[in-house]
Parts: sequence; C-alpha cells; structure tokens
Amino acid sequence: MMDGINLYSIEYYKKTVFKGSYHGMCFRIGRWEVENSDSEEAAGSASPESDGSTGGAIEGGSDEPTEVLRVQAWKGPYILEKTDEEIFTMDFDYSDVGLALANEWLEDKSKEIGGR
Repeated sequence: MMDGINLYSIEYYKKTVFKGSYHGMCFRIGRWEVENSDSEEAAGSASPESDGSTGGAIEGGSDEPTEVLRVQAWKGPYILEKTDEEIFTMDFDYSDVGLALANEWLEDKSKEIGGR
C-alpha cells in the first residue's frame, strides 16, 4: 500500500471519485460503466492514453454495461483537466480484488511517474 494513502472500501467508489497525489504523481479512482462491446479493450484500458498493460481482467458476455474501477495517474502538479502530461489509465474489476490490483498498479506508477 502507498505509505500515507489509504484507499477506501470498494463501496466508497460507487458514489464518488477519489482524487489524490503521492510523491509527485496525481491520481483519481472511480466507478465507470463500460459497454460490453468495449470490455475486451477495457480489460487493459478503454483509453488511448493507456500504457497498454493489462490487469484485473474484465469479463464480458452480455449486452449490459459492466462496472469497472477506473484508475488514472499522471505526473503532477496540475489537475487532470489542466495537465499536459501523459495520462495513464487502467480499468480493473469492480471488486475488492480489483481495488487491491489498482493499489499495486498505482504503486508501480508512482515509481515510474513520481521518481520513487
């Protein structure tokens, strides 16, 4: 776990988005709905800003939208809407396991982006 950053339980992200920063890296975590036609892309990321890695596989199979835990990270200090930095996006299964994988991904990104 990132020292000094406590991620909330999975239920927290159902109602709001969590934004924060950690050693020069800004991040945001929230629940998103993706179309299942996009779920193969969403297994790694549904965003062209992605780093292309995969994690927390998202299962498709129906026409109903799938809830995912979307995590975005970028080099600070600016907010997401104002930054010129590359934005890394990853979707994880909307579950406690997905949240744990998101935490690991953020730790890895903080070393890459924040220089730690």
